[in-house]
Amino acid sequence: MKNTKLKEMLLVLGEALLIAGITIAAVMPVSCKITEQGIKLVGGDYVPPVLNNFLVENENTVSLTFSEKVEITGYVVAIATDDLFGSEEHSSTIDLSPALERVSGVYGSVPCQLVYNEEEAQVQFLLEQQMEIGQLYQLYAQVRDSVGNTLTLALPFTGFNSRVPQLMITEIQTESVSQNKNEKNNGTYRNEFVELLVLKSGNLAGLELCSGYDGETKKYVFPTIEVTAGEIFIVHMRNRGNGCISEEGEDLTLATASYTSPQIRDLWTDIESTTLGNKTDIIIVRNRSDNRVIDAAMFRASSVEAWTKTMLDFSLLLDEACIYDSGNIENAFIADSLTTTKTLHRTDASTYQKSLLENPSLSLDFPIPSSPDFWTISDPSPGTL
Repeated sequence: MKNTKLKEMLLVLGEALLIAGITIAAVMPVSCKITEQGIKLVGGDYVPPVLNNFLVENENTVSLTFSEKVEITGYVVAIATDDLFGSEEHSSTIDLSPALERVSGVYGSVPCQLVYNEEEAQVQFLLEQQMEIGQLYQLYAQVRDSVGNTLTLALPFTGFNSRVPQLMITEIQTESVSQNKNEKNNGTYRNEFVELLVLKSGNLAGLELCSGYDGETKKYVFPTIEVTAGEIFIVHMRNRGNGCISEEGEDLTLATASYTSPQIRDLWTDIESTTLGNKTDIIIVRNRSDNRVIDAAMFRASSVEAWTKTMLDFSLLLDEACIYDSGNIENAFIADSLTTTKTLHRTDASTYQKSLLENPSLSLDFPIPSSPDFWTISDPSPGTL
C-alpha cells in the first residue's frame, strides 16, 4: 500500500514538473543578445506544430498528421469514462483523481507502438488490442518539433466501426408545429425530424447526422446500435416537450411524443432550439472516422441562388461523394411548397424497403444516387415511407 501511494505521489510530482517544463520551454527564446535597452530577440522558430488531420484508420490504428516533422515525447491512449475529467475526488488526500489516473496511465491505458512517416509528417499509434465498436477513447500526447516547440493534445475518438451500415435519408420535417389543443394537454410537440432507411445492416456507432444550416455545433452523433436492412428509424432533431425518449435498446414503445410509433425506433438529439433550414439546407449522414458521406439530401427555396458558407463546405463534400452529380446548388430540390404540415419525401424509398424486406441480403451498388427527381413534398408520414 505504501509503495502504491509513493508511486501516485511521484506521478503527481512528475506531472507538475512536466507542466512546468513545458511552460518554461514555451517562453524561452532560441537566440537573444543583451543591448543597452535590454534583451533583444534576434531569431528563432516560436510556432508550435499544427495537427492537420486525425484519423481512426482501422481496429488497431490511429494516425495524426502534422504541419511539420515531429517527435512524440509522451503519450497515453485510454478508455474514456464519464468521470474522466472529474477532479472533485482529488481532495486533501494524495489520491489521484480519475482524470490524473487516466493521463498518468495508472489504469485504463491501452498499450501501443508508434510508427513515424517523416515524409508525410505523420505518426501512427498502433494499439496492441482491437478497439471496441462505439467505445469512447482519449489520446493524450505531447509533441515536439525539431527546434523544441511543443504541442499538447487531448483527442477523443470512438472505437473503429468495421460494420458501418448503409443508410438512406427518406423523409425530412424541417419546421416545428405549434401545439394543438390535444397536444397542449399532453405537453407534446411536433418537432423537426429526419427519417432513415437501412439499406445494409451494421452498427450506427461513429456515424453523424449533420445539417449545413445548423453547422457542426448541432450535429447528431449516433449511439452504438445494431440496425438491420429494411429497418426504418427516425432522428428527432429537437428535444422539446414530453415523451422525447431515445429508444437505444429493444423497447420501441418508450417514446410517446408526436411523430413517434411503437413499431419504429425513435432517437432524439439534446437540442432544444430550432434546427434545420426551413426551405434551404444540405443534410448529410457521415462516417466521422474517415469523413465519408454515406447519404445526403439537398433542397432550397427557388429564390436562393447560392449556398451559405457552412452549406458550401457541405456541398464540397458532395462533390466527392458521387451521390449527386455535384454539390452545386442547381442540383438541389426546389422546396418552396414545404410547410409546417408537409415534409420532404423520397419517392423511391418504399421500393427499396420492400426489396430489402423480401431479401435482406440484397446486394446494392453504393452510394445510391440522388437528384431533384427523387424528391417530392407530401403530408408527414414518419416511419411509414
